[in-house]
Amino acid sequence: MKKWIEETRQILGTLPELVEPDTSAGERVAKAEREIERLKKEVDDLKKENLQLRGEKDEIAQAMGQIAQKLGIAPRKSPFERTMPPAAEAAKPADAPRPAEPPKP
Repeated sequence: MKKWIEETRQILGTLPELVEPDTSAGERVAKAEREIERLKKEVDDLKKENLQLRGEKDEIAQAMGQIAQKLGIAPRKSPFERTMPPAAEAAKPADAPRPAEPPKP
């Protein structure tokens, strides 16, 4: 019984350390939350800028197309432009196999 009482006292002695709030963990969480908010704002700003730049690019491409049309120049397609092949070409059947020639004597 005496041993049990002594162990209980030791356990109760460590309880205050376990119950105390860990201020450093709270500070780290708060810092991480601030960083998350900063990064979210930065992502939103970059998305807006990207949208604006895409619009400007489209306007420039349209203006250049009009200039090329007035000059009678066919606009060049970008080698990086992604286009899908026309459905007719995509569905075109492969060439029929040729029959084998008979062996020569």
